[in-house]
Amino acid sequence: MSLVINKTEETTHLRSKSRFYVAGWVANREGENPQILPESCKGDATVEKWHEEYLNGYGDSVANSECLNPPVEDQIDINKGISL
Repeated sequence: MSLVINKTEETTHLRSKSRFYVAGWVANREGENPQILPESCKGDATVEKWHEEYLNGYGDSVANSECLNPPVEDQIDINKGISL
């Protein structure tokens, strides 16, 4: 996945994905916790595939956000002890 840095790139990226991937991406973007696959759906191969797509979208959104907003400790020059 390429880094998505603006709304136009996000729209383009998400249009190539399934609705379940998009739901996961948006859930993370909006600060929601990822949905858990209900016990009643386990064993249903189709629903498990959809849930996997959802989790992939959620995870890709997390990774993209971390690349755009690195943790503060990654922005500190250890030798100088100051923010870069």
